[in-house]
Parts: sequence; C-alpha cells; structure tokens
Amino acid sequence: MTLSDRGANEDDRLIEAISPERFQPFLHKCGGDRTRALRLYAWDSEMARALQSPLRDLEVSLRNRLHRQLAGKHGRQAWWDVPKAQPNHKGLDMLDRARETLEDRRPYRPFGPCDIVAQLPFGFWVSLLGRGGRDNYEMKYWNSSLRHVFREHRGGREDLYRKFQFMLTLRNRIAHHERIFQRHLEQDLDTALTLLRYVSPETAARHEKYGQVPEVLARRRAVLSGTEPMRL
Repeated sequence: MTLSDRGANEDDRLIEAISPERFQPFLHKCGGDRTRALRLYAWDSEMARALQSPLRDLEVSLRNRLHRQLAGKHGRQAWWDVPKAQPNHKGLDMLDRARETLEDRRPYRPFGPCDIVAQLPFGFWVSLLGRGGRDNYEMKYWNSSLRHVFREHRGGREDLYRKFQFMLTLRNRIAHHERIFQRHLEQDLDTALTLLRYVSPETAARHEKYGQVPEVLARRRAVLSGTEPMRL
C-alpha cells in the first residue's frame, strides 16, 4: 500500500467517524477536496472553542444582572413567585424543569433560588427581554426594571432582544456541535462583546485583551492551506 493509499484510507475512517452527512457541508465548501474539508472541520471546532468563552461569560453575566435587578425590584430572591412578576407559560415551564432537574440531582438536599437561577437556560433570561406574548414583558419587566440594566444601549428593547437572540442561536449551535464556519463570525464576536459591555464591562475588557477569537479567525486560510497546523 502506498503512502497516498494509507492517507486516503485514513481520511475515509475520519469521515466515517464524523459521518458523511455531517461532513458534506464542509466538503461542499471546499469544492470536494477532502483534505481541505477535514482541515476546515478542525478549524471550525477550534473556532467554536474560542467563541464558547465569551458566550459563557455573556450568559452568566446576563442571568446574574437580570436576577439581581428583578430580586431587588420585587424584594425577594424567588421573584418569579411574586404574582405580578411571574413569567408566561413558557417561562414557568422552564422554571418547573429547573426544579425537577435539581430534585433529581440532589433528592435529599434542599435547594434555593440561587440554585434555580444557575439551572435556568440562557433562553429563559433572553426571553425576559422579549415581548412575552399576552403577558406583555415590556411592561412587566422592561419598563419597570430591566431597562436600567442596559443604560448604555441606545437601540431600544427590540434591537437588544434581537442581538441576544443571535447570541442564543450561536451558543446553541456550538453546544449541539453544529457547524459555524458559514456565519459572519467577526460580527458575532463584535455583538458578543458589545452585549457583554452592557452587563459586565470588566469581563468584556478581559476578553478584548486576552480572547482567542481574533487569532483563530486569522488562522483560517493558513490552516486550510496546510501552512499552519490544526489544533484539536
């Protein structure tokens, strides 16, 4: 068996492990060049890891700021139990699932509001900035309380909500191991840092100084050409 044959067989096994269906968009992007497509697959994973850091801090910072704001407004940590502050049915479902998860995970240990806050998904906190359907979140949450968290934002609630929805979609794609190379990743990073400045300027400054995303973006062409190594 020649060296070329061994390389081809190795590529076959890698693609089988990835699955041909999952690999197809990478192959299509690279014009059928399997070696280049495998490099793109590796680079896509590297980019996902780099973006996960600012997205993690954005999620944690947002939930803590919104929780503190609403707890202060309603005078109790479990603000969602105050009748006039209860979220809509989707929000209540997420609260129920958070409690059920905590009960299953620690059946003999009590848990409090701070545990529920940590268990609630990013989508719950982003939803509080939306319209809320018939529950009119603009009046319930935004006008009465949450707008004060975003004093530096000048685009209004809907623009802010739309940007957080973009970040929620990106976060979920990364969490479910979906490809992201086709996105406008420079813009995604800019949006993440802009939103992070609103809720935690100090954390945003750390990412601007130490974040790896710009370096990974700059590596894309060199990784695909093989002049720089893949990072797994």
